Amino acid sequence: MRVKLERSRNTFMARMTTKDYKTIRGYNVAINNFENFCMEKYGKADFVSELKNYESDDIFDVLQLWINWNAKLSPSTTKTLFSRIKKYLYHRGIKLHQQDINEELEFRTLIQEERYGLTLDDIQTILKAMRYKHKVQFMCQLSSLMRIGELTQLRKKHLIADKQNIIVKIPATIAKLKKGRTTFFSKEASRLLRPLLREIDDDDLVFSVKAETSVAQVLRRVLVKTGLDMKYESSGDYMINTHSFRAYGITKLSRLDPNFAKKIAGQKGYLDQYDRITDDEKLILYQKFEDELIIDNSEKQKAEIKKLESENYELERLQSKINTLEDSEKKHNEKMNKALVDQYKMFKEEMSNVISNFYDDLAQKRQEEFDNLPKRKMNFKSKMATDMTTMTTDKAKQEHDKLVKKLKKSKK
Repeated sequence: MRVKLERSRNTFMARMTTKDYKTIRGYNVAINNFENFCMEKYGKADFVSELKNYESDDIFDVLQLWINWNAKLSPSTTKTLFSRIKKYLYHRGIKLHQQDINEELEFRTLIQEERYGLTLDDIQTILKAMRYKHKVQFMCQLSSLMRIGELTQLRKKHLIADKQNIIVKIPATIAKLKKGRTTFFSKEASRLLRPLLREIDDDDLVFSVKAETSVAQVLRRVLVKTGLDMKYESSGDYMINTHSFRAYGITKLSRLDPNFAKKIAGQKGYLDQYDRITDDEKLILYQKFEDELIIDNSEKQKAEIKKLESENYELERLQSKINTLEDSEKKHNEKMNKALVDQYKMFKEEMSNVISNFYDDLAQKRQEEFDNLPKRKMNFKSKMATDMTTMTTDKAKQEHDKLVKKLKKSKK
């Protein structure tokens, strides 16, 4: 006889062992929340066994009561908890169809307030009130655009510290989307981090704290201390949180190169052009925008001075190149002008010779005609005399013929 094993929370969590620890923790939080509700309402934490015997409508009534019980949570948090509980209930034998969920359950509408934009003054005030280690941690997060969950799991062996900018090789196992990537710490953050790295081994966590909540608590205490503990009216959440530092870096780089910002931040939607370049090429691109991520005013001034010096050098180089081109053009023009003048002189000389030869030939021709004029005149007179003689002879003959004809007529 086949024995059917009863599914429970333990069997469900056993199935989750292949997931990363953050996912497992998320399911534990959701189930704990649901069991606390069941204990309060029905006097039993593991109420799922009884819930399986309820009619479909009654099951949705219980779930709606649970949603309402979580009214203090944000709508997005409640929906996240429900998505996990739905998977848990499916494992326990309660199958919920999406169309029924849409028709039977009502979630509060998410109120989207305008997000607070962290300023450089805010960052400087916050970091000034922090201990050295925490200050470095948030500067590293801001300059690398890393998620706080990734940063807290970062180990020394994930860093390449042989350049001014420390290269960060985020392994897929700790990345949110399970896709490894490369990012960088700014030179400012790298300089402050190196003393901490000398005190730890390769397998040690860089910032010694693996829990994100601990980092968030540190930040909240500093916010209260500095008077920057503003909260959103709808949710009561702090306007400044650990994500604010990452968002600041993303905003700064996105204004210069949105795709590169998404790439090193590990966001979806970037073009794959940056997947085909080396780490050194990425670093050169990062350094091009790095000045936007500097926090310390003195470092910022140094960077601006260096940038101005670089720009001045570039301007001087361009001016020198322009002067060289102008000199070259001037010499070329002088050479061309001289060539044109020489060509004009040659042309003028040639034309003068042509005109002179033309008039010489014309004069010679006219002289020859003048010299031949008496001869032509004599030839003319001779011709005229011949013509006159010929004409006289012809006329006399004509008269003779007329006379002969006349005599012949008279004889008849």
